[in-house]
Amino acid sequence: MPTAYRIDLQTERSIRQIVAAMLVLYRRFPLLFTILALAVVAPYDLAFLGITGYGPLARIAHDDKALSLSLLNSFLRDFLVIALISALHVHAVNAIGDGQRPRLKAVALRGIQVLPVVAATEVITYVGTFVGFIFLIVPGFLLALRWTVSAQAAALERQGPSAAIDSSRQLTSGHYWHIIGLQLLFGALAIGVDLGARAIAPGGTSGVVSVCVGIAVQTIVASFSALSLALLYFDLQARAQSHRDGMPALLAAELGHEVEQGGA
Repeated sequence: MPTAYRIDLQTERSIRQIVAAMLVLYRRFPLLFTILALAVVAPYDLAFLGITGYGPLARIAHDDKALSLSLLNSFLRDFLVIALISALHVHAVNAIGDGQRPRLKAVALRGIQVLPVVAATEVITYVGTFVGFIFLIVPGFLLALRWTVSAQAAALERQGPSAAIDSSRQLTSGHYWHIIGLQLLFGALAIGVDLGARAIAPGGTSGVVSVCVGIAVQTIVASFSALSLALLYFDLQARAQSHRDGMPALLAAELGHEVEQGGA
């Protein structure tokens, strides 16, 4: 792969630098990331439309049945759609970081292979966070922060859901404000894109224009979110490595200080 296509995944990045790196990756591989997300979003949205009659931009009515349907949609989208897109994107980014040109077929196969463990991890974290929010807001919020990159850890580390969740907890520890800032930024982006889409295709939930715009919006939002989390995962890995590298020097300095005191 030409040097121009490589990206350093062993360096710490600020929120601004994560966004900049994400835009660079999208500019270099626009079709790759779009197709990876679209191949997951489109079948799901069309299947949901066919079964329920609700398109991707639909506002589900507020009654007991509709509420259950909305919760089910949110659950399936999180542990199936977002999980698979996260696995696909983090493998693509990892390949680029290794100096390889990511091939669509190879990335797709890797993503599908790890989907069971990634999906299982997402189910556990989704349920755990949901329960945390039911009992008290703060525990749910903290769990969501701790488990931010659990899907990425599950996709790359391949050690099972428990290990992936623990890895995410360790990586995110001490970096909560960094994570919050990134999530607020992309949350605002998702809301803005959704509002823009509803302005373009108002009314109707199953019309061709509404469905096409909805799928496009879901693809963009899911892809950008997955790519930002992939870069966040590697950023946190770099921060953890930097901390580990700094510990020997710190211990050596402390040991030297103790020796000096003993000699005195």
